[in-house]
Amino acid sequence: MGAPSLVMADGVTPLASAPGERPMPLSRAYQAASLTSSELAGWRPPYASADSAIFPARDLALHRARDIARDNPHARAGLDRRVDLLVGAGVRLVASFDAESLGLDRTRDREVIRSLRRSIEREWRLFALDPLRNADASRQMSLNGRLRQLARTWAIAGETTGVLRWRKAGSARYRTCFQAIDPDRLSNPHGAADTTALRGGIEFGDLGVAVAYHVRCAHQADYWAGLDTNTWERVPRETPWGRPVFVHGFEPEREGQSRAMTPFAVIVQSLKMIGRHADLEIANATANALYVATVESNLPVGDAAAKLNIASSSYANDRLSHYERHPPNLNGVRIPVLPPGDKLTLNSAPRQTLAFPAFQGAFLRSVATALGLSYEQLAMDWSQTNYSSARAALNEVWRGVKRDFAAFVEQVVMPIYLAFLEEAFDRGYVVAPSICPSFWENPGAWAASRWIGSPRGYVDAVKEAQGAAARLDNLTSTLEAECAEQGLDFEDVLDQRQYEDEEMRSRGLHRVTPKGVAGLDKSSQDKPEPGEEE
Repeated sequence: MGAPSLVMADGVTPLASAPGERPMPLSRAYQAASLTSSELAGWRPPYASADSAIFPARDLALHRARDIARDNPHARAGLDRRVDLLVGAGVRLVASFDAESLGLDRTRDREVIRSLRRSIEREWRLFALDPLRNADASRQMSLNGRLRQLARTWAIAGETTGVLRWRKAGSARYRTCFQAIDPDRLSNPHGAADTTALRGGIEFGDLGVAVAYHVRCAHQADYWAGLDTNTWERVPRETPWGRPVFVHGFEPEREGQSRAMTPFAVIVQSLKMIGRHADLEIANATANALYVATVESNLPVGDAAAKLNIASSSYANDRLSHYERHPPNLNGVRIPVLPPGDKLTLNSAPRQTLAFPAFQGAFLRSVATALGLSYEQLAMDWSQTNYSSARAALNEVWRGVKRDFAAFVEQVVMPIYLAFLEEAFDRGYVVAPSICPSFWENPGAWAASRWIGSPRGYVDAVKEAQGAAARLDNLTSTLEAECAEQGLDFEDVLDQRQYEDEEMRSRGLHRVTPKGVAGLDKSSQDKPEPGEEE
């Protein structure tokens, strides 16, 4: 007879998955919650909120991800591809502010809107691309360069942090500058325990609003920084009138999440194992290649050892001396001579590395999927891909890139743009029409904009150009959208085309259109009518 079990009247055992929960029945409608399945019975994941799951594991997981990115070529390649797709050479501003909300009519005030847009975009270029690098607090790089570095931190840590400072001295056109902060420095002062009001270095107010951030004055590993490694600065989220001060960019995955988990967390183990496997395969192939052949003797081990210990064997020495003086050969080909009973065995062990590429490719496909890339992008191997499959894969990747780019712009770029725009209006570099509200009366309307990131590029330039032309002809796309997909501003393209056409006409030249190319193949080439070449 089996041991008695405690079962309630409704067939439920008093087994709960977490304190305070109702007892769970053994039989469930969903197999995912089964307690009797041999595959799932022992699987009891931790019952955790977003922060309670992330905080205990975040630091170690992130340090391992960084270590993998330093030493593993595939992790480094995946990280570089993510940065290239997210920001690339930089981001471009299209100042498409909300004209209607500012009291402007897009038809009546077309030239006013156009002039104002160009003024804002010009000032942004002067700020972001300043050759003296004043937009960066440390003056290491331009703002676009700093955004690339922030994109790298975003790609590996899942978040990025910084402070908008006010440069008190200097001849820079703008006093606003951005100071990048390592996310590791955002922490509770002196290792204080997490509470409702302070978690992960973030100070919360009513309704869970972040009101301030506690930043360690130097990284904990900076042994040269002295006491700064144990000193914290409290940085408010914004000024009393709304100007951003601290920038904490990350995309929460769950409600109540305060900090991010590295996207590499799900693939750290796989990358570590495949890196170790690759090292062992290389070591095995190297050791295998070192030995071409071996000489085997039929003597017992004891007898062979005894004979080898004899320092002077007249018989062995005489044989060796004879063959050194008279090496045997046949028609000029050397004949190896071995002692009686010995034989030469060639190393014919198979090279196991022949199957390694397929094994590695299976792992890399799962790694690429976790990073939102295609296998070809991660491995840089396009040998087995045709146009259709490459384009389909890149379409899926591009959707993820657009989502990630939108989050990066909203969380990181927009606070910097808002602070810049405030100063541009205050200094009079951008002058609003008299009928428009001031900047802080409607900051959302003034700061509304579009941002152009890394270009999508072409797989087959001819086919995709034909597709773009077809979309423009049947009115399912716009020149603005087609140019933005390739990292261009359509107004800049039109201005440049206008300038080039004027220069060509002044030199008596004209563009050769597809129709013109077809006409060149005809035997009779009619002279174009005046103005037809345009």
